[in-house]
Amino acid sequence: MTDCDLLILGSGYFAEVMLNDIAATAKKPVKVIIGGRNLPRMKWLVTAANARAAMFGTHARFESAEFDMASTQTIADGLSRFAPKVVVQSASLQSPWKVDGRDSKWAALVNDAGFGFTLALQAMLPTRTARALKESGSKAIFVNTCYPDVVNQVIKAQGLPITCGVGNIAIFSSIAKSVFDPQGLSSVKVLGHHNHLVDWRKPAADRTQAPVRVWVDDVEQQGILERFRDVQLPFRDLNVISGGSAVPVLLALAGTADCASHVPGPAGRPGGYPVKVSAGKVELDLPRGLGESDAVAWNLHFEQADGASVIDRKVVYSSRAREAIAQYDSGIADGFHVEDLSEAYARVSALRERLGG
Repeated sequence: MTDCDLLILGSGYFAEVMLNDIAATAKKPVKVIIGGRNLPRMKWLVTAANARAAMFGTHARFESAEFDMASTQTIADGLSRFAPKVVVQSASLQSPWKVDGRDSKWAALVNDAGFGFTLALQAMLPTRTARALKESGSKAIFVNTCYPDVVNQVIKAQGLPITCGVGNIAIFSSIAKSVFDPQGLSSVKVLGHHNHLVDWRKPAADRTQAPVRVWVDDVEQQGILERFRDVQLPFRDLNVISGGSAVPVLLALAGTADCASHVPGPAGRPGGYPVKVSAGKVELDLPRGLGESDAVAWNLHFEQADGASVIDRKVVYSSRAREAIAQYDSGIADGFHVEDLSEAYARVSALRERLGG
């Protein structure tokens, strides 16, 4: 069995950014293994990350390993070869960048229904990994990067382990920190949901949601929309911030150094929050005067706009989403119980194939 600090499952762009930033910033020794099926891609990522570590003089080291995520059992078999402190689910069965326009009937449906309609596709691999961790008795910390604002609720509702997600809310907190506290002298805390990313891809004049909330030294700031009117978020290039924001969190969970950060879906909560991170623990670090129940309720408000919520262990689509989905499959529009995720995944996948997604 091979010991490692981080086992990253997946070799896409998000994983690439995380690996490269770990290589450039790790202040203490850290061993990272990349797991997946694209061996040439992983070989290159390992070569590049080790080269960057040498370039920046850090003590990060990288290896790769073939890893089959086709089922809970194959994931458990893969995990049995390693003893990771932290497992990071980066591979996804639905790339968000393939539905960022209306280039196919599938992409048009996702845009009409809301990104939450892809929940069954987003949740499949993270749920398999979480189940494999539980059934194998692994004590590894589990971090999910696939739509964690809502997927982590599905994982929690199934009684499976989930520590937090990364990205999403951290995009806003990083931008806010650069604006309100470029010298790093103050505490900047942000509350926000994945749906804010959707809204902030529009020009400022077209944004319809309430903005993210920002506190500087526990004082809530006003005029957020106006303050950030010139910030229009891109699609795939968001990973430059999103993947990078994961790195301090992952290194802290691996035990190299504590950090204050922002994560989506901590312990299966909806949306994103300010947190304190240390070895094995992620704890809410809300602004003074804001209670957890109020923070959760505020984030839940945005799930209707995203298109999906998890209520009493069932995935429920918004009225807008149901109307859009029912044009193609009224059974899918009814939502699904979290224990029926595999069946929901199969049905949504079949619809995606039929619509050319």
